[in-house]
Amino acid sequence: MHDDTGLDEKLRKKERAEENVFFGRHDRALVEKMRRMKDESRRELARMRCPDCGEALERAAYYGVTIERCPDGHGLWLTEAELHALAKRERNSWIARYFYRPRLT
Repeated sequence: MHDDTGLDEKLRKKERAEENVFFGRHDRALVEKMRRMKDESRRELARMRCPDCGEALERAAYYGVTIERCPDGHGLWLTEAELHALAKRERNSWIARYFYRPRLT
């Protein structure tokens, strides 16, 4: 008569090991997915928000250029192209003098 208890125990250990590997991979994939979602939501929360108060920035037109501003008055945000457009329109302003000052030779 054969003693199959040793073989049965080895098979059970092998099955448990395979389950551990499967669920370990599954858990790591879930953790990575949750980490990506957290990073994306953090970026979305910071996107287009005032760094001082966290309020969502609103679009506003200044001299024909659309910019973003804090609704509580903490600042204005504009791209470099928008900055140059304002400077070109306002040649006598400080910003125009900054961008278009005479070059020293």
